[in-house]
Amino acid sequence: MDRMSLRELAVPIIKAIDSFNYLLKSHHRRTAVAAYHIANKMGLGNEDMFELVVAAGIHDIGALSIQERDMLVQVDVANPAPHCTMGHRMLASFYPFKNIAQIIKHHHISYQDSMHMNAGEVLFQSHIIHLADRVDVLINPDSFILNQKKQVVETINAKTGMTFHPKVVEAFNEVSKADIFWIEINNLDIDQLFRRLDVSVDFELTIDNIIDFALTLSRIIDFRSRFTASHSYTVAHLSSLFGEYFGFSEEKCKKLLVSGYLHDIGKIGIDPGLIEKKEPLSNEEYNLIKLHAYYTGQILKELSLSPWFGEIVEWAEKHHEKIDGMGYPYALKELDIDNGSKIIAFSDVISALLEERPYRKAMPIDVAFNIIREKIAPSISCSMFQVIELHKKEINNLVKKCHNHTFEEYRLDNELGTNLWAPS
Repeated sequence: MDRMSLRELAVPIIKAIDSFNYLLKSHHRRTAVAAYHIANKMGLGNEDMFELVVAAGIHDIGALSIQERDMLVQVDVANPAPHCTMGHRMLASFYPFKNIAQIIKHHHISYQDSMHMNAGEVLFQSHIIHLADRVDVLINPDSFILNQKKQVVETINAKTGMTFHPKVVEAFNEVSKADIFWIEINNLDIDQLFRRLDVSVDFELTIDNIIDFALTLSRIIDFRSRFTASHSYTVAHLSSLFGEYFGFSEEKCKKLLVSGYLHDIGKIGIDPGLIEKKEPLSNEEYNLIKLHAYYTGQILKELSLSPWFGEIVEWAEKHHEKIDGMGYPYALKELDIDNGSKIIAFSDVISALLEERPYRKAMPIDVAFNIIREKIAPSISCSMFQVIELHKKEINNLVKKCHNHTFEEYRLDNELGTNLWAPS
């Protein structure tokens, strides 16, 4: 595998969250720019600065519903704990993001409340992101930004020592005097911002790191609905297993695992209300859902600059193509669809049929396989499905294992007193 750093993996995802997220477009980038300027004024160390910018770039990934989006754009967030806790849980298992997850966990904590926390519980970067986040919320996108400086600064200062850390406010007051602070909130892109950071603190990733990171990203989508909470996890593990059936190398099976985790990342641009809908989708709604395959390709396209990621991206973005040219988004024919994409496609449909949906119960595997054999396999590959069907018992056991793994996390959430996966 070609070497890849955490920055090379994180930057495309940060850009994607802002570009495709139908909830909070550009908010993460803008918050990251403001946080960087404030932290730079305070002389934050290189490693702390790197973690700050990454955390700011994804700080609201736990805000999964329209209701939470509407809440977050208020100046005073009434109940930020659910999305902060969810963001922390989504990221904490990825070791390089240990501190980043902790920063996100407390990025809405008030200065007064932090005084009652245990030492070391609230990382200082949380206070910086809290203020930077509110600065962006206070900016009216319909008015010229330089005309709003005085009003935004006054509003922030009114909450010094209560909502915001006094030292962060002091640094904000200094840095916000220059027009460049405000101009770059509107204009500095995330690539340019990361080029200002010391790359020596970057983290070189192994294949196992990348697998863990892909799993982390899959939760951005899967945790939006209890009906899909285990979907990408199941698709990933089925795909890796199917790779073994078809003689893929160990490395290629790991690529299938990553591609399975990432295949639905494009759903970040889709209203989760469509996933939760109890009635059949209209043609218009189905067309919106279909966009996710295109979005997946666009989100991951920068990763395909690495040769190792090329197949992963191709398999993920083509998992809804059909050999008769009736798939989406590219209407490809059989010669343009390789076996990796077909494996992801079969894993996707098997996982979906064996999961509960708002409009139906989970299907028994015999029923699901009959449907696939008669109606779906002819548009993907009948010969491949014949091989897959020989392993029906093993597949059913793996799907159950994947579901149990997911529902164990759900049980832990309930024990913590936070039903984070409840429908919006």
